[in-house]
Amino acid sequence: MSDATAESPPRTRWDVIVVGGGPSGMFAAHEAARHGRRVLLFEAGDGMAQSLCPRVKAVARGRRIRDAEKFRLQCAHCTCLTGLGGAAFHFDTNLGYIKGLTRSKVESDGQGGVRAYSGLERALGGFETARHEIGEVYELFYGFGLTRADFPEAAPGPAGGTAGFALADTAPSQPIMVDEALVVMDRMSAEITRSTGRILLRHRVTRVARRADGFAVRVEGDHGGEYTARSVIVAVGKLGLGWVREVLAELDVAYATPERIDVGVRLEVSLDEAAPLTENCHNPKFGFLNEAEDTVRTFCVCVGGRIMQYEFLDTVVLDGQHCLSAPTRRTNFGVVTSVRVPPGEDGTQHGLDFARRVNKVGRGGAVVQQAADFLGWRERPTRQLASSLPAAVRGDLAGALGRRRVADVAQMIERLNDFSPGMIGGHALIAAPVVERVYPAITLSHEMESSVPGLFFAGDSSSKIIGVTYGAVTGRIAARAALAR
Repeated sequence: MSDATAESPPRTRWDVIVVGGGPSGMFAAHEAARHGRRVLLFEAGDGMAQSLCPRVKAVARGRRIRDAEKFRLQCAHCTCLTGLGGAAFHFDTNLGYIKGLTRSKVESDGQGGVRAYSGLERALGGFETARHEIGEVYELFYGFGLTRADFPEAAPGPAGGTAGFALADTAPSQPIMVDEALVVMDRMSAEITRSTGRILLRHRVTRVARRADGFAVRVEGDHGGEYTARSVIVAVGKLGLGWVREVLAELDVAYATPERIDVGVRLEVSLDEAAPLTENCHNPKFGFLNEAEDTVRTFCVCVGGRIMQYEFLDTVVLDGQHCLSAPTRRTNFGVVTSVRVPPGEDGTQHGLDFARRVNKVGRGGAVVQQAADFLGWRERPTRQLASSLPAAVRGDLAGALGRRRVADVAQMIERLNDFSPGMIGGHALIAAPVVERVYPAITLSHEMESSVPGLFFAGDSSSKIIGVTYGAVTGRIAARAALAR
């Protein structure tokens, strides 16, 4: 892997510059390098092994990461979300569909019915294109060292009529442990840097400016300065939102405020109680439309996992942590609503305001409330469940969310209990805030190119998709389009 502090300064002129070393950025750089193009990737963080949780590194001492995984007890606000591999690979995770792509989301069709879709399908302009690209990404993952799993073909979605859900998608997904992710990242890095590519760690891009023949990129770090390229692929994660907004403004990139964002909670129950939901699929997707025809869905099911919180701009938000190598006795998953942003409001700020409102109740952090209290049940729970969230603050979460979001969670719990009676009891825990899809809605072609020729956005920063395999696909698509220029 390239070490930015040990090598001579790189050339200043490149064919493609990639900003961000997460899955989308790494796959973009690899695609460019394998075609013999000069590609330079900047990652603000360190190498993956160096940027893992300090507690895990201290305990591992040469052993496999999974042997020390149980010591990842989480700080109050996790900061291990940067570095090569991105936030996704710093924890055990599920990559997604294994042999096929399903339309795992539903929305109102505007005529009283529902339609199913895939975010990747819409980003690329066709379902078969998206399915093919997912298959190629998986083959690359296997070539880089991911254990090949043999699952049946993905089940078609949606499967309506299941306990009142408009969607019940149980397509199998592929797990990846941190140890495997380390191998994958090392092998990808070696292939990128073997000939025409270069990776500079601990280098932060501060500015992207237009030139007559492409772009000038200003960088801070040991080899800081100005680098130029005909094309630039922006592939930063959620935490790069503030910087991306600056790039959009300075380059006058066409975008709109998001019309819909995802807001909600994480619901936590015991491992045994969630078993009927997850026994046939580790990341089932259930969804329905509420009275306002907004989609309410499950999101990121973490079987045997923990809830984690991290700092996002000036707020704290929640996510699920997969603990595949050292599972807990709990399962947690998101319940999010795709809400319409009120006319005249900025969608990004609307999502941040949602998080801030909850943070205020949590005295600067997340809030946890027992389901019986959250839902106003008269019957008191006969047992207690300790939250996996460190330093959990108990408070009036229902009051912070408001009537409509409480109703959405209540309907999801009702449907889950119809699916498996008693799954969600009064002792279950509900934690918030969860905020997703708050990136500005950038105008992109199906090749991920923005209104500024040669400037591409991939992964989370594209505003079109989230997830490891989806991000990898968009990175490769963007790289191929950049090479065609």
